[in-house]
Amino acid sequence: MPTDRPLASWIRELIAMGRLYRFYKTDEWIELAGSVMDAARRECEWCRDNPGKPVRATCVHHEMEVRDHPELALSRTYTAADGTERRNLWAICDACHNRAHGRFQGARKKRGDEKPLTPEMW
Repeated sequence: MPTDRPLASWIRELIAMGRLYRFYKTDEWIELAGSVMDAARRECEWCRDNPGKPVRATCVHHEMEVRDHPELALSRTYTAADGTERRNLWAICDACHNRAHGRFQGARKKRGDEKPLTPEMW
């Protein structure tokens, strides 16, 4: 991570170049993410309320997304508009992370339900 400019400035440069992944490879992020995972016992913090066995956390999610709030990229907490302090980093599983970002929503098609490539029926 560069020391000649603020973190947020460097992250904005990475975003502009399409290289935000470089932030996630820094020693600072790796150490912080490991600490968040250890504090959560490497269990998904969002799945804990569900009955059944614990779900393994696979990533650390930013409540305040790095692209929108690069100044909070290495912050465990942030101050909300109402003045309350809130958590920024959560240890979660892939399913919860996809849900948080609106990816892969909706029912998946079952094999055989696909439309044919052409209107012919063989």
